[in-house]
Amino acid sequence: MTETLTLAHAQGITDAVVAAARTNAVAISVVVVDAQGADVLTTRMDGAPGFTPYVARQKARSAVALRSDSADLLQLQTDYPELLPLISDGVGFRVTSLAGGLVLTRGDSVVGAIAVSGAHPDVDVACATAGRAVWDGTREA
Repeated sequence: MTETLTLAHAQGITDAVVAAARTNAVAISVVVVDAQGADVLTTRMDGAPGFTPYVARQKARSAVALRSDSADLLQLQTDYPELLPLISDGVGFRVTSLAGGLVLTRGDSVVGAIAVSGAHPDVDVACATAGRAVWDGTREA
């Protein structure tokens, strides 16, 4: 049986992301989605631009839909430039290859994704990685 991503999980993940953002002195938004790409929790830190929850949501939904971290989709986009727009039409949202969306798995199953927006892409990924470490059990919430 696949573990379900709960609100309690999402809160622990988000707490780790916000702590990482504070360590990096950035204001970001974080979105945690379930295996269907539906929001479980959205948080926008004080000072983060108003559009950042939307961007984070698209990163997270892209990661879930394609079962791959969002930045890994860049090669797919480069090799097949027409593919992501076609996938976007099929899934009903704009798929992105922007860095910062990370899949959350249990075994071979994708159970959701976490995504961060608002900082340099490398910092977005670092903050999201702190959240995924909580999910993976390698770091306490």
